[in-house]
Amino acid sequence: MSRIRVGLEIHLQLNTQHKLFCNCPDPQAGQGRVEFRRVLRATAGELGTLDPAAEFEMRKNVVIDYVSEEGTSCLVEADEEPPHPLNEEALRTAIITANIFQSDIMDEIHVMRKTVIDGSNTAGFQRTAVVALGGAFGYKGTSVGVQSICLEEDAARLIERTAAGPKYDLDRLGIPLVEIALEPVEMKSEDVQSMAESLGRTLKLTGLFASGLGTIRQDVNVSVGESGIVEVKGVQKLETISKVISYEQGRQLWLVELAEILKQRGVSEKDFEGEPLDITDTLGEGLKGNLRAFCLRAPGFSGLLKRETVKDGRLGKDLADISRFMGFNGVIHSDELPAYNIDEAAMERISAAMNIRDGDAYIILKGEREAAISCLKSLRARLMMALRGPPSETRMAMADGSTRFLRPRPGSSRMYPETDIPTTVVSETMKREFSLQIKDWDQTVKEFMEKYQLSRDLAVNILDSDYLNWFTEAMERYDMPPSIVATTLTEVAIMLRREGLGQLQRDSVFEVFDLLNKGSIGKEAIAEILRISLKDGLSVKESIKRLGLTGISTDDLRTIISEELEKLKGMDNKKAYGILMGRVMERVRGKIDGSIVNEEVRRKLGI
Repeated sequence: MSRIRVGLEIHLQLNTQHKLFCNCPDPQAGQGRVEFRRVLRATAGELGTLDPAAEFEMRKNVVIDYVSEEGTSCLVEADEEPPHPLNEEALRTAIITANIFQSDIMDEIHVMRKTVIDGSNTAGFQRTAVVALGGAFGYKGTSVGVQSICLEEDAARLIERTAAGPKYDLDRLGIPLVEIALEPVEMKSEDVQSMAESLGRTLKLTGLFASGLGTIRQDVNVSVGESGIVEVKGVQKLETISKVISYEQGRQLWLVELAEILKQRGVSEKDFEGEPLDITDTLGEGLKGNLRAFCLRAPGFSGLLKRETVKDGRLGKDLADISRFMGFNGVIHSDELPAYNIDEAAMERISAAMNIRDGDAYIILKGEREAAISCLKSLRARLMMALRGPPSETRMAMADGSTRFLRPRPGSSRMYPETDIPTTVVSETMKREFSLQIKDWDQTVKEFMEKYQLSRDLAVNILDSDYLNWFTEAMERYDMPPSIVATTLTEVAIMLRREGLGQLQRDSVFEVFDLLNKGSIGKEAIAEILRISLKDGLSVKESIKRLGLTGISTDDLRTIISEELEKLKGMDNKKAYGILMGRVMERVRGKIDGSIVNEEVRRKLGI
C-alpha cells in the first residue's frame, strides 16, 4: 500500500490589543453599519504569471458584498487606506512562539502579499510574513519538524453564500494570526489528531493566544505515495482531523487505482482532443428552458465517474463541485443516465453525435455558450489529471470529515512583496529576550482541579474546550458550584452540538447562569432550556415559559414539602428523607435549585 504523509498547519488568533496593520481592537459590538460591493481580479506575480488558484477564482466573476462597522474595522480593512506599521505586540508573540520551538528567527521581517481573491480579503491578497524557519516539536518521544512560523492577518468572516455571491463581515479581517507549519509525518490519523491536541495545549498555556470559537483552525495536508499534496482547509474541530485524514486516504487511494484502470484501458492525454459540442438539438424534449446544452467526451471513464470508495468520494461529484464554483448548477454525466428527462433514445443520439466508443463516458452542462465551454474545458483538465493519480488541489473540510473540491493548489506566483510596509529588523536582544517558560500540562490540570474542586476528566474537558474563558468569567461573577458550570460548557455543549443544534450562545448561557445563581431555576433544567432556545430560536425567558418552568418561591417550596411530608406521617424522619426528596423534586424539578430543596427538606425533618 502507498504510504500516507500528513502535514499540519495550525492557525491561532493572537491575544493582542488591536489588529495587525491598524489600531482597530479585536471584534466587538460596532455601530455605523456600512455596506459595499467589489469584484476582485487576480494580478500577476513578480515573474509576470498568474497564480492558478487565483485565476480559477477570477473565472467565477462573482460580485462580493461586505459589511463594515465602526469599532470593528476601518478604512484599512476596506482597502481604502494603506496599512499601518506592523503590530509590535503581535511580532513579539510570534518571536516567543518561534523560541518555544527553537526555530531560526529571521534577522529581518519582510511582509509579503499572498494572492487571495475568493472575497475573504478586500484587497485581493492576504498580508503574511515569515518570522522563523526550522525547529521541532516534541511528541511522545519523537521530534516533529517545524517548517515555518509566520505572522499573518486573519480573513474576513463569511456571513452567507448565495447564488448572487458571498457576503463577508470585516470585523475579523486583520486580526493577527500565527501560522505554524509542521513537517509531513507518517502517522496514523488518530496519532496526528493527538499530536495537534498536544501542540494546541502547549500554546494555550502560554496565555498569548485567544481562546473561544473560531480562534484556532487547522489545515491538513495529505498525500499518498508520490502523488501531489491535497490541502484541506478549514478543519475547525480537533476531533475532525482524524476523520479528514481517513477520508482523504480512502479518496486518494481510489484515485491511484483509477489511474491504473485508465492505464489498463489505454487512455492517454491525446484521447482528450476535440472541443465540447452543442447538443441542444440532439437532446430534443430532454432539455427544458432557454439554456443550451453542451457535451464533453470522457474517454475511458465509463463506470468510473460514479464509483465510490468513501462517502460522496466520486469523481463525478468533484466535477459537479467544480462546475458549481464556476456558477453552474452541477453537471450530468452518462454514468447516471437515463435520468433527468434524458432517455435511452436520447443517449443513443448523444453517443452518435459525440463519437462515443465502448468504455467512454460523457459530461453534459447547461448554460450560456461561452461560460459553459470554458467550464467544460476546466472539467476536461481535471479528467486528464486523473491519468496521473490524485492531483494537487485545495479542498474544503465538511462537518462530517468528508472533503469537497475548493480550488487548485496555489503556485509560486501567489506571493509577492508588500511595498506599503517597511522591513522590520529583529535584533539579537529581541530574539533572546522574547521568550517564556512553558507550563507543564499535567501540573496545570492538577492546579485547575484543586482550585475549582473538579474531577480530572472535567478539568481536562474545560481546559480543552472553546469555552474556557466563559468558565473563568462565570466563576468570577457567580457563587455556584464550578462542576455545574463546567458540565454545561462541556457535556451539555457537546450533546446539543451532536443533536445538530449548533454552538452555545454566550448571552443565553450567562442568562441561564444568572437565573441559576439566584435560585430561580434548578440545574436539572439547564440542558432543556438551552436546547429549546437553540432549536426554536427562543430567548431564555421564552424557553422557560414554553417548558412551564416558572420559578417558585421558598415559601411555595416549604408548602409543597409540608404537603408531601403529611403523606408520610408516622415514618421515621431519617427514613422519610429519601422518599420526601424524590416526591418534592418530582413536583419542582427545574423550577428551583436542587440544593435549596435539599436544605429545606433537611430543615423540615430536623436532620
